[in-house]
Amino acid sequence: MLILTPEEIRQAEAAANAAGLSYETMMVNAGNGCAKAILAACPGLRRFVLLCGKGKNGGDGFVIAARLREAGKDVVVVRVFDAPSDALSETVYARLSQDVKRLCYEKEPAACMEALSAADAVVDAIFGIGFKGTLPAAAAELIAAANALSAKRFAVDIPSGLSVSSPPADCFQAHRTLSMLCFKEEHIRKPWKYACGRVSVIPIGFEATGSGRVSFTAREIAAMLPERPFDANKGTFGNTLVLGGSRAMPGAALIAADGALHAGAGLVTLGIPDVCLSAATAQLRECVFLPLASDGNEQLSETNKETLSGLLPRFSAVVFGNGAGTGDGPRALLKTLLKDVRRPLLLDADGINLAAGHIDELKTANAPVLLTPHPGEMARLTGTDIRSVLSAPEQTASAFAKETGAYVLLKGANSVIAAPDGRLCLNAAGGTALSRGGSGDLLAGIAGAFLSQGAAPFEALVSAAFVHGLAGEKAERRCTAYAATVEETVRSLGAAFKSITESKC
Repeated sequence: MLILTPEEIRQAEAAANAAGLSYETMMVNAGNGCAKAILAACPGLRRFVLLCGKGKNGGDGFVIAARLREAGKDVVVVRVFDAPSDALSETVYARLSQDVKRLCYEKEPAACMEALSAADAVVDAIFGIGFKGTLPAAAAELIAAANALSAKRFAVDIPSGLSVSSPPADCFQAHRTLSMLCFKEEHIRKPWKYACGRVSVIPIGFEATGSGRVSFTAREIAAMLPERPFDANKGTFGNTLVLGGSRAMPGAALIAADGALHAGAGLVTLGIPDVCLSAATAQLRECVFLPLASDGNEQLSETNKETLSGLLPRFSAVVFGNGAGTGDGPRALLKTLLKDVRRPLLLDADGINLAAGHIDELKTANAPVLLTPHPGEMARLTGTDIRSVLSAPEQTASAFAKETGAYVLLKGANSVIAAPDGRLCLNAAGGTALSRGGSGDLLAGIAGAFLSQGAAPFEALVSAAFVHGLAGEKAERRCTAYAATVEETVRSLGAAFKSITESKC
């Protein structure tokens, strides 16, 4: 689903209006769609209060009020300000039936608060896209009162008072947001998204076009996941090679392999230095183990190049770098992989650090290359600093992907996935439970499994980021962000997949 700015939305609406879809039809479509979603979400609720502003967002609220009343609900429209300033909204307001109770907060605040306190559900239609600054006193008072209720809270387009240009304080706190046409940045970016609750996109009569930035819902991710045909066998789902580990960091490669196992790979082969073999076999039972020679640093030795070159055709995807170290041995193996691998090659952790000084080799690789850096690793790849990466993550990831031909998943509160052809995705799933060592290794393994099962590189990274993030959310809800270790996130992967696949139904 596209993420559009307020200006892009206004331009899209103007183009649709010029093509014959009137603004009034758009407003009616929006209000009807919102009312349908509200009635489906809480069919048993009776008393609805709609907080309506002066502009087109208020007009959407008036249409919603009319449809709710037609469905037999008790409806009170509270005009936050004295009268609509938008001519179309005023026209829609005048059409409301007489059995819709109408109040104005500026004229009768006590009656408005009384109606609000009795509501089963509150619909916020005060401000729409492009809100900036401070809430007017009347809106702030009603919003504070609504947030204190146990009633269900719905926001039309964006919770009033919420804007990515300022901290998300004192805004309407929605259980569900009904967004017109597309996603807005407030729905995706953290911490603003937490005020939106569950976000649903409401069609208004035309398809959105715009910048190309996207974010995906669970239903859309479900359609991206590799198919699991009933007559499959382990060969159907590929063989993922996880190559990494060292005496100092054996666990990183094990976590990546565990991620691949839990994300549907038919086989997972773990290639690790022989000095780590006992630790690996004690932890993982379902892997095929490929013990490799270690060097004086107890990292993968350069002498493994010929062995690996002969084995690479067996694998559907390769994940390299987790815990590998940055010595001469791992560096030589990376060079071999970039030259000899003919299937997708995902570089994570030390695989990225090793590639940072040799960017030109990424451009000449003989297979798709995917990188999953955190901001520090991205800074090393681009020769900048972390502050520069954090100030412009989308631009940084996109520019690097276009320059090198690699697919990039830049990790963060909202991970950015960039493709060489310009596609750009913001991942909305995840939370602070994932802010710990090993989370990135798990993500790399999940993406490697999707690649092995035939997912295209961009879709593999998008799906892996979403599944990994959702598993982290579920682990956090179960045992708090403090105690949600990587192992707890692994345990939550099944529930994450279940939620996603069931959203397809």
